[in-house]
Amino acid sequence: MSDVLLFLPETVCLVMALLLFLAPVLSLRYRTAWAMALVAGIAAVTACLWTLHLEGEPFFPGIYRVDFFSQLVKTFLALGYLLAVVISREPRTVRETARLELPLFQLLATVGMMMLASATEILTLYIAMELSAYPIYVVVALHRNRRLSSESSTKYMVQGMVASAVSLYGMSFLFGVFSSTYFSAIGEQLNAVAANPLFWLGLLLMLSGFFFKLAVFPFHFWAPDIYQAGPHQVVTFIATASKVAAIAVLCRLVSLAMQFDPNDFDSFRSVLMWMSVAAMTLGNLAALRQKDLKRLLGYSAVAHGGYVLIGLQALSGLGLTAALFYAMGYFAISYVCFLVVCEVGRDEDLVTIQSMSGLYKRSPLLAATLLVGLLGLIGLPPTVGFIGKWFLFSAAMDQGQFFLVLVAAVNAAVALYYYLLVIRQAYLVEPESPEPIQLSLPVAIAAGATAGLVLAMGVFPGVFWDRAALAVAALLG
Repeated sequence: MSDVLLFLPETVCLVMALLLFLAPVLSLRYRTAWAMALVAGIAAVTACLWTLHLEGEPFFPGIYRVDFFSQLVKTFLALGYLLAVVISREPRTVRETARLELPLFQLLATVGMMMLASATEILTLYIAMELSAYPIYVVVALHRNRRLSSESSTKYMVQGMVASAVSLYGMSFLFGVFSSTYFSAIGEQLNAVAANPLFWLGLLLMLSGFFFKLAVFPFHFWAPDIYQAGPHQVVTFIATASKVAAIAVLCRLVSLAMQFDPNDFDSFRSVLMWMSVAAMTLGNLAALRQKDLKRLLGYSAVAHGGYVLIGLQALSGLGLTAALFYAMGYFAISYVCFLVVCEVGRDEDLVTIQSMSGLYKRSPLLAATLLVGLLGLIGLPPTVGFIGKWFLFSAAMDQGQFFLVLVAAVNAAVALYYYLLVIRQAYLVEPESPEPIQLSLPVAIAAGATAGLVLAMGVFPGVFWDRAALAVAALLG
């Protein structure tokens, strides 16, 4: 019975996925499928909270670990699915004949991401990575404008498959070095391979698939295209849940290298550091020229992936905690921004910065929600974006990396310009259409709750930091 409870969140999601599978089979109305998906999201969040403090291995020893780290990540993944469903009541940018499949594939992707959070064996990790990826490839291609989405979705799938192949290649190197696919066995032999370049090469190659999910340089090319051309609700799911899953797996994999003497992983740290610098700089500079709001947020995601790498490359408990805390904060910030995009762009295939004109008159709640989200992306108090960057910078300064913190601070100042352009458009420009935007009750609640979370995590970070610290302590064991 205990093993059943350990696997409860994934079981709930799989059972609800089977029920959602019946929606297209029985040709149910989309509203019915949406209500079923809403119940599935609530059930998944409840199951994650119920198992939050459980520990154990529900399957064969060494392949799947349930602890506070995995369950905290799964809670945010389930919440990401639920919030994505809330704004999908009328997914007008999704092809009408394919709307019934939308919640099903998103739920299957959520199951894969949950498995990523608990996988402690290379093949299990790879299968979970593929399970989380293929449903996303499908829903990205469901845009009602085939001409708009066909090229970008194809590029996304091809690039994703290449990243997956590179990761598998790196996994084969690790198997060759350690003669085992279990993380526990790898950990026991680490000191014997500290000077073996194949280990470091294999680890970097294996990380590639998850760098792709996080959209950091040089695996970022898909992000602006998919953010721009994907259905609004699908991109929201990618920008929130998918990022949390990627950061969680990177934390688990990077923690393998932390068992060495610091002098043994200087080269590995340098690679991550320069990837961080490149991602922050490229993302922010490219965003300066964007007129499409979703494409701008895509390049912003590249830059924020670089910020996360600041914590990861510190290769310390403080750095991993800061990265996980930032993942939780960025989850809320991204959702807030994309909720506004979904509501303003209900009938628009492309949502530009100009689409935000006079938003404060058309919907004061959406304008305030957008303001909170953009202030979070900028990194201004009292939002979690400020305190999250503070923690990441502190982790780097703890390692004496003043140069990296300086580069990150300059990039944050550059980003201020293009975020303020959006705020100006929403508050200082008259609306092109005087028609007010009416919000449904679930969307209004989601907007208020997530905007409140962005502020709460910034004003009272200790509550969330303590949870992140407990999760990392469980990870490092």
